[in-house]
Amino acid sequence: MEEWLHENWVTFVCDGTTVMLGKKSGVATRLTSKFRKLFVWHCMNHRLELAVSDAVDEVNSVNHFKAFMQKLYSLYSMSNKNELKDAAAEVDSQLLCIGRVLDVRREASSFRTVRAVWTSLEALVQHFKSAYHDETRSTKEKQIYRGLLDRVQSPEFLCDLGLMYDTLHELSILSQELQARPVTLLRADHLLKCTIRVIHSFKESPGQKYSEALEAKDRGMLYRSVALKQNVKLISIHPRQFLQSIVNNLEQRLSFEDEIIKDLGILDQSKWPSNPSIRHGEEQIKRLCKRFNLCKDQALNGMRDLLEEPNSKPKDLKPLINCMKTFPVSTAEYDRNFGLMNNINTDKRAVLLVSNVSNLMMINISGPPTSKFEPQKYTRTWLMSHHTASSIHSRQCRVKTLVESKSVWRIL
Repeated sequence: MEEWLHENWVTFVCDGTTVMLGKKSGVATRLTSKFRKLFVWHCMNHRLELAVSDAVDEVNSVNHFKAFMQKLYSLYSMSNKNELKDAAAEVDSQLLCIGRVLDVRREASSFRTVRAVWTSLEALVQHFKSAYHDETRSTKEKQIYRGLLDRVQSPEFLCDLGLMYDTLHELSILSQELQARPVTLLRADHLLKCTIRVIHSFKESPGQKYSEALEAKDRGMLYRSVALKQNVKLISIHPRQFLQSIVNNLEQRLSFEDEIIKDLGILDQSKWPSNPSIRHGEEQIKRLCKRFNLCKDQALNGMRDLLEEPNSKPKDLKPLINCMKTFPVSTAEYDRNFGLMNNINTDKRAVLLVSNVSNLMMINISGPPTSKFEPQKYTRTWLMSHHTASSIHSRQCRVKTLVESKSVWRIL
């Protein structure tokens, strides 16, 4: 088994915890000491979360926005009753999507929270007003709702919400693309650079939601049916500072600086010169073949065929391309498998053996769709093995003989 791993194991991907990537006794360190050619990769989705977290730490004003969203989460998601139903029943399902924002989690969940608040802004204002004027509430509760109302009605908060909506929307798209099964490192690099350029462009040309917020601020302080009121006490987010911090941390956390990644980039035709020579990328191909125990001459012939006909798919390059596709971009596949295991091994099916759980997971992950399942042959095997409830063979019990009963008394 170990010899097979030496020949075929290409990549090990994990999150950035000390247990996994510790320099002295981390799992990756121990594996690379045993398998010298193993390529270790830090999950890009996890690095994306860390980049956003670093940007939040650098821009202190974002923490005020984060604290307010946490307050909404505590008010509506953690409460035993949902008081927004009376204010706007039609947006109740949207508001229930509010969760934690800008935490160490997938960016898509943070975006869903911001989108829910943006969509339900009118309902929030209406609810805070009714709660503030409710005479049955205590003075403390009424003051809490007054503070929430003053913040939601401010143009500063609306601009912050629009800025976070546009930024988190782009980051959530990137996060979901990185979690896709067929994505490769070259495709991930392309997606990352596109996202960085889009976020950087927001500094000069604001996104859609931020533009709507600025327009509402300049157009009579009115957004939809919400009358905006200036709140000088509110510390708003500086857009250019926040966007530049996001860009800097994305470039720092998700940069492709490893030599292997740069060598794999030779297969990206968009990076070729206008008139590449017939020996273009020869050194990179040789290093890759040496690293992954591939035939150097075969790969070079395939590369030359590709240079002669860029639209072709040389067979000689197929082993190298297949090796490149085995490089996992993130650990999202592992997370999906753990979620699948939890769906299979529920509380009511806790008696399943590990082998049975493994087989069921394999069928769900790699098996054909249900529409292509042919149960006839399995049913015949089941019937021939007398496993049905109506079979008399399955009901036969072994009766203890008199000799076996006497043997017990002899022991006593």
